[in-house]
Amino acid sequence: MNEQSQEARLQRIENKLDKLSEAFTILARVEEKIMSSNARIDRLEFRADESERDMDKMKGIVGYNQNAVRVVERFAWILVSSLVGTVMYFFK
Repeated sequence: MNEQSQEARLQRIENKLDKLSEAFTILARVEEKIMSSNARIDRLEFRADESERDMDKMKGIVGYNQNAVRVVERFAWILVSSLVGTVMYFFK
């Protein structure tokens, strides 16, 4: 009976070692998934930072273009009003 109990005990130990081995395998897979998720998050943060820098550049360009359009528009209105005034002067 002593030998049978030792066999049973060894079998339980082997079963526990198998379960531990499976747990470590699962843990390694989870760790790989976490690492790949962290790498993906890092890439997304980098791309978001680049997009933010590009948007800041675009804000500057848009501001410059707004000023240029404002000046051209004022010049155009001055030109139109002077033309209308000149035409009205000659039709008088």
